[in-house]
Amino acid sequence: MDPILRRTVIIPLLLAAATQFACTMPPPPRTSYQDPITAIRLYVDEHAQSSHQHPADVSSEQIAKVLGGLRVIPRSGFIGSLITGQAQATPAFSSTEIQALAPRLSRALTEAKPDELVTFYRRFSDSSTGLAITSGGMFVQDGYLVVVLANNRTLPTDGMNQNMVTDFDPVDSPLVPISRTSFRVEFAHPSALAAPDKRPSWPYIDEGRILAIDLRRLSAESKSPSGPPAP
Repeated sequence: MDPILRRTVIIPLLLAAATQFACTMPPPPRTSYQDPITAIRLYVDEHAQSSHQHPADVSSEQIAKVLGGLRVIPRSGFIGSLITGQAQATPAFSSTEIQALAPRLSRALTEAKPDELVTFYRRFSDSSTGLAITSGGMFVQDGYLVVVLANNRTLPTDGMNQNMVTDFDPVDSPLVPISRTSFRVEFAHPSALAAPDKRPSWPYIDEGRILAIDLRRLSAESKSPSGPPAP
């Protein structure tokens, strides 16, 4: 082939390939809030098939109730709980964490586009645990708040016995679990959970860490009169 003709054919093909590759790369996340230990970001969701119901008006009080109702159950302690008969569920978030996250997640949902989801990342550190990470995400679809708790006070080194060669900090990928065997999540208000056949379809690597919460039932439960105080 003539060199000039070759360039005429090859260069447009390379440019077209580069353009197609660039179009397939997702845009960088948008930051809604960030400080030295917390990051709330908006990521384009490639699984938003019919688009999420965003912007979404989910109040800070609703988010606080959702975060306050998340319970973490160690998978390694399942056999022990059968023997002792004791539930090993523990709150996923402290009251301080809920106060810090709830209003910012509520605001981020009002900023989200239909093809985006809201992610959260928070560092935890004390003398006994060292550095640990809590991270995940949420979006609104069909009247449900879908919540993913990917990590819960998980050590960056916890994945090193699961084919990871070094520690991992998911600050740029908050939906990636560091350890895939450490825990599963439940909700303290099961009546507000979506029935299995009603839950929005959204693929995730660990079905034990994703919940769909009916916001209407959650609101109705919040307004229902409380029972008599415990003696």
